[in-house]
Amino acid sequence: MKKKILALLLAGTMVFSLAGCGSEPAEKTPAAGGETSAAQETSAPEEATDEAASAAGDNGEAPYVIWVNPLVGSAVFTSADNGITAASEEFGFKLKIIGPSVLDDTQMYEAVQSAIVEQPDLIVTTPYNYSAIQGLYADAQGKDIPIINISSDSEESGRVSFIGTDNTAYGQLAADYVNEKMGGEANVLIMMANLDTSNQLEQKTAFEEKCAADYPNIKVVLTDEDNGDSATALQKFEDNLKAHPEIDTIFCLESIGGVAAANAVEELGMDGQITILAIDDNEDTLQYIRDGKIWGTMAQNFYKMGYTAGEFASKYLSGETVDSVVDSGTILITKENADSYTEEFYK
Repeated sequence: MKKKILALLLAGTMVFSLAGCGSEPAEKTPAAGGETSAAQETSAPEEATDEAASAAGDNGEAPYVIWVNPLVGSAVFTSADNGITAASEEFGFKLKIIGPSVLDDTQMYEAVQSAIVEQPDLIVTTPYNYSAIQGLYADAQGKDIPIINISSDSEESGRVSFIGTDNTAYGQLAADYVNEKMGGEANVLIMMANLDTSNQLEQKTAFEEKCAADYPNIKVVLTDEDNGDSATALQKFEDNLKAHPEIDTIFCLESIGGVAAANAVEELGMDGQITILAIDDNEDTLQYIRDGKIWGTMAQNFYKMGYTAGEFASKYLSGETVDSVVDSGTILITKENADSYTEEFYK
């Protein structure tokens, strides 16, 4: 059974797509260092909006925006791809999508660097480890290339806008949900992608501080990292649950963790003993919720992040002022609303 689950998880981490709202199929372009990144280009429709026409300027060319996706092929960032692609078609700018297909600081640095070399009118990206690419923000500023962040933020002075989850509110809400579900007492394992991933650190800290202040019997037993890899996550969950039998709750801060946690619980014969709070509304996570293997997930609206980033890019390049920070929202999904939450969340 374990070999079968592991094989499925490994396959799941390798298959990806960049389907995007009627855009052309993704094409491959070589990234710096000889690695391969996925690239997708969309051109402005023949009847561009007034905003796009204004942004195009006197030369009549559509603005050029590069979206540096930090994890091409992941379900949540594919939603962001779809959102910004829809915005490019609505607002009439040329869009290119590049980025690594693994969570890797060096490859992310090279992808952002290659975007700067192309000198687009604007870059959209996710600085999940801002310290690793901080110097590139200064390089972009020096070349008059504005940057919009989604999901993770940088220093405010180095970007135009941040669109994403309010990480402090997210962590506090998660503490509320765990407290209500567990009746005020829980021993929690927190799983992150990497221990230095900035937005997840903010969520984790807010969760811990909320519990310390309001829910003293909810204890964080340990925090671990899985590098956003399903097979690694499965092994980490199994090892941690064996080593710490007091754990009764798992709180995931990266999107593949919920399913990996449920599979580990099943492998260890602990069904019904561990409450899992996942993150994001991946289809496999939703199915596990329907099946009762995962209690709930806190979805982030990555489509809105991508779409709003594209909208703001068009407006900013047209000379309009855009908001510095936009909370893209979250929602708790359980078995009760797994088949209906989209009507509320994506309207």
